Amino acid sequence: MNATTKTAAELADEYRQAARDTVDSTRAYAQNAVNAAGEKVRDLRRDAEPTMEQIAARVQQAVQRGLESASKTSARAQRRVEEAAEMTGRYIADQPVRSVLLAAAAGAALTALIVLATTRRSDED
Repeated sequence: MNATTKTAAELADEYRQAARDTVDSTRAYAQNAVNAAGEKVRDLRRDAEPTMEQIAARVQQAVQRGLESASKTSARAQRRVEEAAEMTGRYIADQPVRSVLLAAAAGAALTALIVLATTRRSDED
């Protein structure tokens, strides 16, 4: 194996970090949306009728529910990525030869697709 080949644990760590980054960025995006909505709500409250306050409160609640939903979805995605990484690691540990053969077959198939795509592109030019 060469130095660029990653172990299942390294891949699992990368997927976990990617999931954490997704959760963090989703939370930050949603929080920015909540903050922006809050600023709009304050502006509307100053300028509008009392019924506008009710509408603004509903909008802010909807944004907050969206934030909570996005956070839950991100957490679920992170758990699924971790489960998949653990299953992959177990499979590789249980069947190392089959894992290497599957990886080689996948690499060969991917190489064939790339060669086919570049050949077609060359023929079209």
